[in-house]
Amino acid sequence: MRPLRHLVTALVLAGSLTAPALAVMPVASPAPAPASAAPAAAATPDAATFLDIARGKVAAGDTKGAIAGLAPYVDEHPKDAAAGRLLGDLYFRVPDYAKAEKVWKAIVALSPDDRETHSRLGSLYAAQDRVSDAIYEFQRSLPSRTGYAGLVMIHKRAGDLPQYIAKLQYATEKSPFDAGAWTDLGQARRSLREYDAALEAFTRVVGIRPGSCTARLDLANVLVDVHRVDPAIAHLKACLKNDASFYPAVVNLGEAYLEKGDPATARPYLDRALVLRPEGTEALVDIGYVYDMSGDWKTAVAYYNRAIRSDPMRPEAYIDLGYDYNEHRFFPLAEAAFIKGISVAADDGRLHYLLAVTYNVQGKIGLARTEYQRAIASEEPDVARAARAELALLPPS
Repeated sequence: MRPLRHLVTALVLAGSLTAPALAVMPVASPAPAPASAAPAAAATPDAATFLDIARGKVAAGDTKGAIAGLAPYVDEHPKDAAAGRLLGDLYFRVPDYAKAEKVWKAIVALSPDDRETHSRLGSLYAAQDRVSDAIYEFQRSLPSRTGYAGLVMIHKRAGDLPQYIAKLQYATEKSPFDAGAWTDLGQARRSLREYDAALEAFTRVVGIRPGSCTARLDLANVLVDVHRVDPAIAHLKACLKNDASFYPAVVNLGEAYLEKGDPATARPYLDRALVLRPEGTEALVDIGYVYDMSGDWKTAVAYYNRAIRSDPMRPEAYIDLGYDYNEHRFFPLAEAAFIKGISVAADDGRLHYLLAVTYNVQGKIGLARTEYQRAIASEEPDVARAARAELALLPPS
């Protein structure tokens, strides 16, 4: 659940850009070492350091440099699944599908139940139109959300989506008290944006497993999809009574209050989420959004940059960072944020839309037209609708 502040029209954004530009925050330089100081012996970087260095390079737009630094480490440490997944992600984005497949298959060879990596292999095979392989890998990744969405996508591409949904529906009819069957159906329905059907399925799951935090989280997410935020909050609170340390429910409860326009109530939950997971990308982005709501955009930018550093492969922080730079007329910085986001999430329609808006308000009409067209091609209906309307207003090429 994310507050969708970033779906704005060009006219609204252009109006917000009439405020005077503010100075960019200076970046503090490290203090120089005393001339008499003896050089310290170089310590061998640990696994966390290698990952942090690679993430920092990706955040700076240097994907090739990140690969060059991380690949030797992964070769020497094949059991470090986190490093291997990140390296595969980078190869996938370059794209070098053969190397991404090699890295990810090495991980699942050592850890056959690694759902995160199976999901990545499913996405890789889907990109290559290897339908059977993609289905197999997405199935191995369940119950991951990306796995469910991937299965819907690949069955749609294969032309047998109705049969797949019918199979899931039959499983619930055959075993009406099987929570797993209802979860599979609910996730598929939600991926198809069939929210009423998803709501019915997840309500069944909660009825079967009332003490399950995951079940209540799924139901809360769909309730927010249909703008029923108060019932979603009730389910998230019920979850936290059973497990006060369940990070997804804590951060989603904060986001639910943001959906209600109540940052004062949201903030303690988001701070608590950050204690539970100090580099939690969702919490970092949401706290940045809270600062934006209060008008402290500079602190918000610091949180968005921290979120990018934590997980540079996710689009949300790039979206909000670029939005803030746009609002304050730092157009080159906004462009850089959106372009970096697109480099790791090329299919994200929101990024293409906002980059188009950025080009449009600067008079870069040809570039804007291209990005609007890419936003229209995305599978995000609200984004495509806004992009189509604004594309029609551009002067002829």
